Amino acid sequence: MTGLGTLLFLAGVIVLIFGILRYRKRNWPRRKTQIVIISSILAIIIGIGIIPSSETEEASNEKPKQTEKTVKKNDKAFIKTDKTFSTNDEGTLTIKGETIPGGEVRLALEGATELVTDADDDGNFEFSLMNFDQSREAVLSMTFRGKTTEFPVSLSVSSGYETKLAEEKKAETERVAAEKAEAERVERERLAAEEQKAQEAKIAAEKKAEQDRIAAAEKAKAAETKRAEAERAAAQPDTSNKQGETVYITATGSKYHYSQSCRGLNNSNGETAVTVDEAKAQGFTLCGFE
Repeated sequence: MTGLGTLLFLAGVIVLIFGILRYRKRNWPRRKTQIVIISSILAIIIGIGIIPSSETEEASNEKPKQTEKTVKKNDKAFIKTDKTFSTNDEGTLTIKGETIPGGEVRLALEGATELVTDADDDGNFEFSLMNFDQSREAVLSMTFRGKTTEFPVSLSVSSGYETKLAEEKKAETERVAAEKAEAERVERERLAAEEQKAQEAKIAAEKKAEQDRIAAAEKAKAAETKRAEAERAAAQPDTSNKQGETVYITATGSKYHYSQSCRGLNNSNGETAVTVDEAKAQGFTLCGFE
């Protein structure tokens, strides 16, 4: 198809030049010259249109051949990469390498789940491990046409990321210690508040108990006073209805007696009978024995 496009293009150019020359020399009729020129221009346009499509078609036909040649050339499983890899300062570890285009590559890590990726059309593959914080050994492997090849690699943590991890661990330790100290402070304050509250309650209880004791003592004292007064009142004879009764007084005494046999008259040399009113009027008081 490429030859046809080029042929049309060249033929159109030649006929166009030939037609222009004939027209200038007036050898051809004007109408015939116009037809020749227009035809040559169409041939040029068609030829230009065919050439790119032909080249594209040829390129697309050649690509599978190239891929086929690559696969045919690399007819054995292989992995091409570095033996050691290290993280960046942010903890990301990237493993890159080459293998058969489109091949499946596996990454087996110690103590971790196996990772799988596919190589691109150029045979490049890549693994990215985030927050890689522990150095360890790993194995890259791929299988092609029933044959498996393995490639051991060493994965390590960079000094920059180790420093960052140490700083983060220190910050975490300090945070935990601060939280613990704050919790202990709050607990101490709570216990102190409870102790103070208990002390205040104890003082209040003791104060109330003392007040109750004093009140009880005063009440008992008042009851005792009342009882004594009642006893004294009971011991004294009722004289409310004895104003006109006869009592006995002596010339040397100061008491009056309702009975001549009263002990207060044992030493008397003689008694005089008078009324109670008369005895009281003379300053006599009731004998204590009656």
